[in-house]
Parts: sequence; structure tokens; C-alpha cells
Amino acid sequence: GSVMAKNDILVFLPTYNEAGHVEEMRRRIQAIGAPVDIMFLDDNSTDGTGEVIDMFAAEDKTVLAVHRPGKEGIGGAHLEGIRRAYEGGYKILVTMDSDLVHKPEDIPAFLAASENADVVIGTRFEMKSSLDEWNLFRKVLTHLGHMLTRLLLRHNYDATGAFRVYRLDRIDRRVFGLIQARDYEFFFTSLTILHLNGYPITEIAIELPGRVYGHSKMELRHMAKSVLLMVTLGLKRVFARHRLLLASSDPAAKK
Repeated sequence: GSVMAKNDILVFLPTYNEAGHVEEMRRRIQAIGAPVDIMFLDDNSTDGTGEVIDMFAAEDKTVLAVHRPGKEGIGGAHLEGIRRAYEGGYKILVTMDSDLVHKPEDIPAFLAASENADVVIGTRFEMKSSLDEWNLFRKVLTHLGHMLTRLLLRHNYDATGAFRVYRLDRIDRRVFGLIQARDYEFFFTSLTILHLNGYPITEIAIELPGRVYGHSKMELRHMAKSVLLMVTLGLKRVFARHRLLLASSDPAAKK
């Protein structure tokens, strides 16, 4: 059944084996005192995360628990969250990782920035300290990714992070239909497509701890695939631009 929004703002958190983190994430998000609903989308965790979020949803009408049958890629999870947010009638969508690396205490600053921008993204390049603890390899990969973004996609945003705000009340829902990416490449693909379609994007400086809990999110395999897809997207931007743009419909048709 489709859920109608209780609040105008939805905070979306995809989870996979985050049983140790979801409780604290929920507590800290609700502690900021903003009128938000929280949606956890679990990819069939093996550590009981699914049960934990079901428990939250049972006791709290502002928490929604969604389950997907298996790990189908982080990009697919975000697209599902975006689809459900539109269907639920939310005006503003906040997306975050659920492993405590993104700080819920930063949400108010993101929301404030979304007054004047349709997309707000957290950038790791502003604060020098935020990359201090990272090893050289991760630093090089991160900066390589950033360089390629500038070179191939022609924008200067920190395009690979999940901490974002989307103004669904201003973004035509069909724009997200142009995004084919189902894995990590979702992040730079979505940003490039939103940028090409003329939606104002702004950045908020966030601090990222070097130690990502548990596993390193970006495996080399993902990295290589992302670079390949970035090149493809860069070529598409030049030679098949129309496939990344919404046919300019009259503004009335915009969601």
C-alpha cells in the first residue's frame, strides 16, 4: 500500500547489515526536531536490520520500513526511495548513508540551503580536516574521481556522495526516469542529469570520518566500472545530449 506523507520532508536511508547503526541514526534524526518522516529501505540484510526497522515502523507512524528482496545496487535503492517519496507526496527528500558517517546534525543546514537550490549535496572537498584520516590510496581515488567529474561531466561538484537534498516540489519527476544507473554511478549520473536539465545545485561542506564502519564501500571493481561509466556519460553529454534531457514541456506539465 502506498503511504501518504505525514510530514513534508522525508529522510531516506538505504540499509544493508546496519543493525548496529539504525537505532542511533533514527534517534539523532528525530533529535534535530525537524518535522520529518524517515524511510529505511533494507536490501534483505542478514544481520536482522529488517526486523529492527519493522519494529520502528510498528511503534512510530513517522517511520517507514521498506524491504527489497536482495542487494540490487545502491543506485537502484536511491531511485526506489525517490519514486516512493514522489508517490507519498513529499515536498523535500533527504538521502543519507545509514552507517553514521553522515551526521544527522547537518540536516538543518542542508534544508536551509534547499530554500535557494533544487539540489543540495554534501561536499568533502571544502574542509581540509575531512580527508585527514584517509590513507593515500583513498585520497588519490577520491581526487581522481573529482578530476574526472570536472573533465568529463563538466561540473565541479563532489558528485559521488549520498548525502543530499532534492526539492521534489520543484524537480520534474520524469528527470529521474532518465537515470539508468543502478550502482555507485547513480550519484554522479543523477547529478549530471539534474545539472544538464538546469536545476540549481548547491553544496554544503561536510566532514567525513576516515574510518568507514565495517567494509570499504568503494571496491576497485566498482571504481573501474564507475570510471568507464563516467567516460560513457561524458560522451553521451557531447554526442547524445538529448537522451539526458527532458523534452522541454510547458511548465504546467512539470510536477
